[in-house]
Amino acid sequence: MPRSRPASAHAIGTRYDRLLHVWPEGWSALAAVCVFAAVYVIAHMLVRLPFTDVIAVDWVGETVYAQTIDWGQTPKYPPLPAWLLWAVHQVTGPGALSTLIVKYAALWGAFVACFLAARRVLKHDGWAVLATLSVLLLFQVAWNAHEGVTHTIFLTLAAPLTLLAVLRAEAHNDLLSYAGLGVAIAIGALAKQAYFAGFAALVLAMLVQPGFRRVLINPRIIGTLLVAAALAVPHYYWAFTSGFDFSRAASSTLARPELGGVAIQILSGLWSSIRAPLLFLMPLLPVLLLIFPQAFRPSNILHPGGHGAAGADPVRLVRDATLAGIVVLAIPVLVAGVAHYGERWMHPLMLWAPIYFVAMVRAVRPSARRLSLFMGVVLAVTLLALGWRLAGFVAPSKITCGKCRLAEPYAALADGLAEMEFAGGTVLAGDEHIAGNLRTHFPDARVVALNYGYYDPPQQPDRAAGQCLVVWRSGAREGTAVIPPAALAYAGVTGLPEGALVQAFRLPKLRASGPEASSRFAAVLMPAAGRCR
Repeated sequence: MPRSRPASAHAIGTRYDRLLHVWPEGWSALAAVCVFAAVYVIAHMLVRLPFTDVIAVDWVGETVYAQTIDWGQTPKYPPLPAWLLWAVHQVTGPGALSTLIVKYAALWGAFVACFLAARRVLKHDGWAVLATLSVLLLFQVAWNAHEGVTHTIFLTLAAPLTLLAVLRAEAHNDLLSYAGLGVAIAIGALAKQAYFAGFAALVLAMLVQPGFRRVLINPRIIGTLLVAAALAVPHYYWAFTSGFDFSRAASSTLARPELGGVAIQILSGLWSSIRAPLLFLMPLLPVLLLIFPQAFRPSNILHPGGHGAAGADPVRLVRDATLAGIVVLAIPVLVAGVAHYGERWMHPLMLWAPIYFVAMVRAVRPSARRLSLFMGVVLAVTLLALGWRLAGFVAPSKITCGKCRLAEPYAALADGLAEMEFAGGTVLAGDEHIAGNLRTHFPDARVVALNYGYYDPPQQPDRAAGQCLVVWRSGAREGTAVIPPAALAYAGVTGLPEGALVQAFRLPKLRASGPEASSRFAAVLMPAAGRCR
């Protein structure tokens, strides 16, 4: 029988909720989530650290940026990951461990924030735990978060943190809660610009309900804006005055000119605004459909039950924010002709959806057997992801780890460069992967990625001029002495200076086999010249 109003969800009795009383309550529940999240992230760190000290894909750039602490290193992305990495470097030095500490601290915080937000939405610790664990059935969290993402991992933290801050502000109506909302907004803004899309969806959902509208028009919201502005505006001022062409960068990412006419691009964009959120919710959504089909009845989708005061229903807020996310995606399609969205960009828009799905499941009173089955699937997928990552380190191949960038022999390369008697100075690296990883082996050197035009770490005036070391990848048919033109321009020379030492390297990849089991590099060591010193 359809529910006529959300308040009917209170008919779900205490007896039924005892199904999830296997979980502790109150502070004990929070402690349990903290411990579980810690075990989860430490397990992934331990799977990674013993096998390779190579820095993962997206963290190489942040390792280069973390040579300095500035309001910005590149206008394209905000600096929060580089800031935190710089802070950790002061204790651990650059390396794989420092990147994992920053990444997994953010992921740990995301799980805790998700639980705290879900507890305020669902008003029950057990169901909040279930909502938190269901996030492990999102591919972008269960797998992709471990493989390379940097800024996106902080969106994984910022999304539930912002929802939690909104719910606290509505419940407590004090200046501290509003200041906390400002901090959450600043974290998202300094993580990645995509955060603003998710925040816009949340604001749209707040406008629908009187209780949450009052949060937006409360005079204390000025405190929120001041805190967020104090933390985030300096970076954005730097970025927008840097001369960077943001519209061109966005167009190169979101446009699909090969599709043809405007109408086709709009249709592609509208389809993508639905397809990308659905793919982001995989495999969680089909698993829930299979185990709890009754939860997806139209009446239950519309009214899964509210647990808040009149005019401020948190379940409805999460539902509306999730739906508003699709609207937020569609607007740029219709206004600016955006033709493509990737599912890996959906964190700030769809990361609240698991809480809403669990509210739907709760409303249909599933059996203990079905709940146990769901938890078994979560456990199985989690262990499968952990095991597959382990296989990628133990036996790297195209099947287990794709491009297997973590098997690159940067340690052996660094040993070879040391044998060339590189004593210090500036390293000019042909790409960010070489740059970030060589920085871990030469932490006192100044490292420049030649393909990172916006970031040029300053020379240190208190140090004497050092050497200039150029390192790049050398294909089988390339002459190893053909130094990249960008390196020559940076050093202010037109050719190899007298006394330059040239060396070629063919080094075996870590535990790899087959025709692509080695990597080729070339290096030139020469006296200080131009900006390379």
